[in-house]
Amino acid sequence: MAVTRRVLSTHFPYIPLLLELGRYVVRLEALVDTGFDGAIIVPAGLVTDVELPPAYLRWKLADGSQVTAPAYRGTLQIGDMTPLRVTVTVLGDETIVGRAVTNHFKVTLDHGRQLIVEP
Repeated sequence: MAVTRRVLSTHFPYIPLLLELGRYVVRLEALVDTGFDGAIIVPAGLVTDVELPPAYLRWKLADGSQVTAPAYRGTLQIGDMTPLRVTVTVLGDETIVGRAVTNHFKVTLDHGRQLIVEP
């Protein structure tokens, strides 16, 4: 019998994940944002102990303004699914996961009650 790996979150529309930036490792919940093309955004206070040098990326925000923000290469893992190499941008005050991550999975938004992620 096949085992289905999936992650179910009742904290809708957030998903639990593991984020690694070099030796810095953190478990957190991220808002799933289907309107965000990038991988993951984290608030500045979350990455204070990262020892990697940042790159800087230019982003166009929803209001049309543009900002430059520090970014790192890291690894993101949802449940026991295959880890993904991602660009982690430091911006704003909430952790957000975008389509550069969700496009690798089947994501079900179940009637505003739960979020299900499957490989």
